[in-house]
Amino acid sequence: MAAHIDFRISRASKFLLCVTVIATLAGGLSLLAQPGAFSARLTTPRIAPVPEQGRTEAQRQMLASRPDFNIYKTLAHHPELYSRWSPLGSFLLNGSSLPARHREMLMMRMGWLCQSEYEWAQHARIATSSAGMTDQEVHRIAEGPRAAGWTDFERTLLSMVDELRYDAMVGDATWRALRKEYSDQQMMEALYTAAQYQLVSMALNSLGVQLDPGLTHRLPKDLPLPKLAGPATGARLTTPRIAPLGREQWSAQQREMITPQIRADGSVLNLYATMLQHPRLYTPRMSFGSYLRTETSLPPKTRELLIMRTAFLIGAQYEWAHHVEYARAAGLTDGEIARIAAGPDAAGWSEEQRAVLRAVDELRREAFITNGTWSVLEKHYDTKQLVEIVFTVGGYTMTGLAINSFGIQVEPGYPNFPRR
Repeated sequence: MAAHIDFRISRASKFLLCVTVIATLAGGLSLLAQPGAFSARLTTPRIAPVPEQGRTEAQRQMLASRPDFNIYKTLAHHPELYSRWSPLGSFLLNGSSLPARHREMLMMRMGWLCQSEYEWAQHARIATSSAGMTDQEVHRIAEGPRAAGWTDFERTLLSMVDELRYDAMVGDATWRALRKEYSDQQMMEALYTAAQYQLVSMALNSLGVQLDPGLTHRLPKDLPLPKLAGPATGARLTTPRIAPLGREQWSAQQREMITPQIRADGSVLNLYATMLQHPRLYTPRMSFGSYLRTETSLPPKTRELLIMRTAFLIGAQYEWAHHVEYARAAGLTDGEIARIAAGPDAAGWSEEQRAVLRAVDELRREAFITNGTWSVLEKHYDTKQLVEIVFTVGGYTMTGLAINSFGIQVEPGYPNFPRR
């Protein structure tokens, strides 16, 4: 969701290239020093489902065509965000070219890694009723890619989810193996499916969405818990796996879609030119991304703290580079921008800013904002903004995973990433 405004770095601002190793390590240590176990998940909602009586017209319209599920009734607190996110979700859930079995494997593996019981229960229901999976296969998804019984391709598909969760990038061997059966467009669909359900897990866990009646599956209790995620530290690609689409390759439809992102000099940022390779995914992803980038009700400083801390933790250099000027425009000083890499425990943050940064760390670590952090956020943000905080982190994580895995390169003239 990088900006398409043509911001470039000045010489005076190049000190950002020299963020100190000490500050960077502090940011990593603040996350890694957390207790080595998942926090207990909520047994009551933090944000209660919107009751039928007293719903606004926007809420009634949103819920009229939705199943009577708690996730929808909870997100009905923010119909505008839902309307900008749901086309992407609908495409990934039902409209992609991936086999239904593969989709459910991707979704459920991410639900297990994030310990999201609601996601697990809903998709175990779908997997067994619509995707032809047995209860034994559902359990095996939690066992992971090393469990006996998977095909080689299925084993690699599950490994992809693990790599996205922990490394924030699909590894070379996994990419090559999947690419033997999947096209570039299917690789994009698979990645966005896994990343979307990481976002969903973050929302379900942090908002306290409770199970709907009739759901019978539960997260397996007979297996060790997954490991927790830390800052992603692996090397990033220096050449694209999926190349940006050149102007001479655009169809009339693609030209119309990307016209708003064409800059004054006629160029297009690599993120948009790459995503244009998949026109059906381009528009819903773009609509959701632009909403998070500029249209939420969050204060601009809060938005940029969330985005840049997310980019730092997952090693998404492209996002960091394109948001330095956005952060400045929001009122963050160069010193504060550099301090984002040091994390929430660095000296100088307010209580509010510290909680915002800590929320990013906790969502990265276990797809859940803990009670202590949530209680501080509640003092500063209303219900819609609390939802926006989770979706901003989840949405920018999604784009960062794509940037890292597709090998989208930073254009010349933008700031380098802080040293990790």
